[in-house]
Amino acid sequence: MLHDERILKNKFAYFFTIIFILGWMIFYAYHAFNILLRGYRIEEAYSAFEVPVYILYFTILPLLIIAFVCIFKESRNMFKYLYISLLLMTFYNAIFFYSRYQKNPDLGLYIRSFLFVSILFVVGPAILINYFKHQSAKSEIDNIGRQND
Repeated sequence: MLHDERILKNKFAYFFTIIFILGWMIFYAYHAFNILLRGYRIEEAYSAFEVPVYILYFTILPLLIIAFVCIFKESRNMFKYLYISLLLMTFYNAIFFYSRYQKNPDLGLYIRSFLFVSILFVVGPAILINYFKHQSAKSEIDNIGRQND
């Protein structure tokens, strides 16, 4: 592999990105499978948001699949698809937060736990993946004599 074509700095970054995307793909594929083939519906508490949630399920899953394929193709489009899917995941979480927000008596604890879980499972890994993004030099002359693996 040429050093110009790398999209991530090291092998750990590739492994972490693959596991992160694969985990979320399994989550959304499981729910999409249940919705399409088993006829499951959203709980009645979320029925007001049924259409947006279904749209988000069936939009996030293809974006994650495309991002997963782009990792192996060494395409920088992986970041674009990953960030769009993470933004949509945030909307998805916000919809469920808003629905549960109305029923919860201890609002402060619920908001803190929601923010902690969102940062731990969505925002934190995205920041880590962005940190491991490979920055290529502006010109090849700058790379003469350097090899960073």
